[in-house]
Amino acid sequence: MHKRLLAFFVFALFMSLFTMPQPSLAAPQITIDSSAGFQNKVKYEKGLPLQFTVTNEGSAFSGDLVLSFSETYNLGAGMALPIDLAEGESKTLQIASSGLSDMYYSGAPSDQSIFLFEGGWEKGKSIKFKGKKTIQPSYYTPMSLFVATLTDNPDRLSPLKQLNVPTSEGIEVFHLNQLKEFTLPTEVQAWDMIDYLVIDEFAYSDLPASTQKAVLQWIQQGGHVVTGSTTNLQAELGNLSEYLPLELADVTDVKVPGLETAVPVFQATVKEGATAKLQKDGQVFAATQSVGSGSLTQMSFSLGDETVSTQKGYSQMMSSFFPAVATNSNSMGGQSILDYMTYEVGSVNELFESFEVSKPFILAIVLLYILLIVPVLYIVLKKKDKREYAWVIIPAVAVLTSIGLFAFGAKDRIGNPQIQQTGFFEVDADSGLKGYYVNSLLSNRGGNYQFTAPASTTMTSRIANEFSSTEPYLSAMLERGATNSQMTLRDMRYWSVQSIMGQSYIEDSGDFAIDLTVADEKITGTIQNNFPFTVEEISIWTGTRLMDVGKLNPGETLKVNETVQSAILSPAAPVGQSYAYQPVANVKELEKARRQTLLSTSFEQLSKNGKSPYVIAYTKDAIVPITLENQRASVESVHLIAQSFKPQLTLEGDITLNVDALTLDLVAANNTGFFENVSNDPYLYYFEPGEFDLTYTLPEEIELKKSTWTELALTKTGQNVTVSLFNVDSGSYEEITETNPKFAEKAKQYIGPEGAIKLKLKVTESSSNPEVVVPKVKLKGVIAP
Repeated sequence: MHKRLLAFFVFALFMSLFTMPQPSLAAPQITIDSSAGFQNKVKYEKGLPLQFTVTNEGSAFSGDLVLSFSETYNLGAGMALPIDLAEGESKTLQIASSGLSDMYYSGAPSDQSIFLFEGGWEKGKSIKFKGKKTIQPSYYTPMSLFVATLTDNPDRLSPLKQLNVPTSEGIEVFHLNQLKEFTLPTEVQAWDMIDYLVIDEFAYSDLPASTQKAVLQWIQQGGHVVTGSTTNLQAELGNLSEYLPLELADVTDVKVPGLETAVPVFQATVKEGATAKLQKDGQVFAATQSVGSGSLTQMSFSLGDETVSTQKGYSQMMSSFFPAVATNSNSMGGQSILDYMTYEVGSVNELFESFEVSKPFILAIVLLYILLIVPVLYIVLKKKDKREYAWVIIPAVAVLTSIGLFAFGAKDRIGNPQIQQTGFFEVDADSGLKGYYVNSLLSNRGGNYQFTAPASTTMTSRIANEFSSTEPYLSAMLERGATNSQMTLRDMRYWSVQSIMGQSYIEDSGDFAIDLTVADEKITGTIQNNFPFTVEEISIWTGTRLMDVGKLNPGETLKVNETVQSAILSPAAPVGQSYAYQPVANVKELEKARRQTLLSTSFEQLSKNGKSPYVIAYTKDAIVPITLENQRASVESVHLIAQSFKPQLTLEGDITLNVDALTLDLVAANNTGFFENVSNDPYLYYFEPGEFDLTYTLPEEIELKKSTWTELALTKTGQNVTVSLFNVDSGSYEEITETNPKFAEKAKQYIGPEGAIKLKLKVTESSSNPEVVVPKVKLKGVIAP
């Protein structure tokens, strides 16, 4: 009876499992929408904002949204964004990335680059979500000109779309404060893709302090702002007001050069330290103030008033204030600086000192071993009649000797991880350092290694195998905070090497106080070290020559007295050699190779590239603010520091200016022409058929009013190039048919009032060699006292 009753209850319970309504298992149901850049447009090699809208229609979620991204073929990482969502909640997340690209060595882009990890990326579980699994923006080349505006009425600045910038690959204009569902970024990296920011009668001071701070940092790191003038401009510009280059007075109607009719213009004077950019008959129309590595340009009239922006000449007049931003494609084959550094600097930086033990030491150990094992051991054991012990003693001694040799040779690697840090930096107008670095880690154990850096220092990971199909986020993970970022190198093997690379800006770091004079073919004067660290191998870089002048501790000054054999110091020119694929035999050669790679790589990034001599030096201090967390590391560093300068000149009497004393500018006459500097020779170019404008400009130090030019010599090569020389008097180009013509009486006719010698090159198809040495010029003359 009891058995039947028990069976009945079991059967009833079993049936209830199928007949009773079952509650659904709770789980997050998340949808993700994503965009990149501005209006989903991004620029290769530049930082950008990323925006994610995350909606949860299920149970509460706590974890990380992870983006796996590549910056270039060789660089990439994951980026983790912590997120908590209640049921039915939606959030919009904005974060900055140091770069984004669609470059993948392993074939087509991955079908998923966005992931959700419930419980966090380290130990959490990847869950499914709705929406696109990848970010798919429109990509633009670095030569595209990106202009952003802050204006209450976009129509006021619509002519900016017609800017004429021949060397750019198109112009994109973004009215940032007019974009729907978009918040102005508060991270400096998010502004990196913008070349120019135009502020037009906009209450910039009303923006959040964090946004204003990010804009100022962006300018300091190389950004450019253009603004008009209003009666209340000082109050409108917030934290940028102290950098305004003009002192404004009364308003009068004046005809601006390039415009057809007069417009209201403020009477203006240029503040100390600023430079006038447009002036006529004592009236200043525009001036620029350097701010760190960037600038703020102010017009003395309104940028967007209808009386100004509707005039036919407005776009052409404004174009001179928006030159195409220089890129580093000359000798880098069109690669980004970091991509180029992965093998040019990174491959050398990842060479650590080997386990090598000195040969005399090894020889001494071997002799001692032979002496101990053969005569001593034999005699002792024979005397004690214990020769069978040799079967134990000999292997034991061999093992102990091997362990001892290994421990002695690897003692540095066993105790702590090792870091080699290599980078180059240029001193800017505010005594800040802007540059790039490679930070290579040699692990002393397997597992994760975490680095921390401030917001002013970007971090990305070098992909160990550029042909690997491994997702970047599995190798390195970046987590961004309000003031600092952390990058975790994941699952490193025992005694393996991995590198972090990036750009860094170090505020108020110091500078060189340079007081040098060139006279009687000598350079004399002083250089003072105002950095808080020691610098060595201080050199004056003029042309391809490096004049080593010594070493300086902080605060010290050295005297310079060197022969230069010239009345003018030539601008710095490429020097150095590649060590990317050369064997390095020993530690001494390794240090030399690291310095040489910095020298050859840094030239392309110098702001006065080809226009100024430099003082350069090296420091062994680890100046990049990046630290390894939770573990002490042995750090060995070398960084190149560069600062441009203008020496004082004593110019009078006979003078000869060779081509390397002149500034070379080469541009395509239209957007279809293509050229590229193909080597460290600054005059050797690859040309595709087309027309090109070549301009040589005399040094600023030469007072043209006191100069009389007695000879202009021209050297031209290339059978497929037609060269014409601009005659200032006639206002037309004259074709040059001779190979090496010289002009004596007509020399002055080819030099413009601003010291420019203009040539036009017409390049036709070549069946033999598309590489051409551009025409070179040489000037002789007399400078009046």
